[in-house]
Amino acid sequence: MSKKILIVDDNEHVLKLLKISLEKAGYEVSQAANGDEGLDRAKETLPDLIISDVMMPMTDGIEFCWMIRENSPIPMVPFIFLTSLEDQEMEIRGFRAGADEYLIKPVDRSVLLEKVETLLERANRVKSIDNNPTEALKGFEGNLADLSLAEVIQLLNLNQRSGVLYIEAAGKGEIVFQNGQMVYGKYGDLLGEAAVYKVVPSLKGTFRFEPGQKQVERNIEGSTMNVLIEACRLEDEHKLND
Repeated sequence: MSKKILIVDDNEHVLKLLKISLEKAGYEVSQAANGDEGLDRAKETLPDLIISDVMMPMTDGIEFCWMIRENSPIPMVPFIFLTSLEDQEMEIRGFRAGADEYLIKPVDRSVLLEKVETLLERANRVKSIDNNPTEALKGFEGNLADLSLAEVIQLLNLNQRSGVLYIEAAGKGEIVFQNGQMVYGKYGDLLGEAAVYKVVPSLKGTFRFEPGQKQVERNIEGSTMNVLIEACRLEDEHKLND
């Protein structure tokens, strides 16, 4: 079955070009002209990936992304922003809203298709864990090169899991979850949110989740999604300043 992609943009020319490129690559494409219409289409079609312009009338791309993450049946859907503005602050806002990629228009067709394929493969890996009842009971483990910590944390949060996520990257750490919420973090000498901010960007290493209850003194006060969004924002800000 073809993967479904939703394109949201107020420019009919952009919609047409993207639709042609994606359909030639074998994807099923639906369209919307603004964020409000995009949210309705997303709830109706349940796309496997969303591509959205940032600057749009009515509800813009940033608000639309927030609504998808907070008020839709597909909060973990891969999300790509398109914009004609080379604006670092806008890019940071986009990632903070929950975007996975951010591409400047006009986008090279091969680059776009590569990003789409990569994000869909990552989403499939998350679903394979989420839909495996054996792993749900026994826990699971993996490599950070295949599945990012941000994706693992989102998975545990959305499924309201309790247990300990052990991480071995540049250092060793653990994050304790209670009903999907991070309540304790440690990575090397860092504790709490600082530990999460440090370890989330790790691209090399392994993770292991062991379900169960672990009594700890809480040192993460923010909600899991807010802490994760801040970790991603700090990572993107660091990349932009390099």
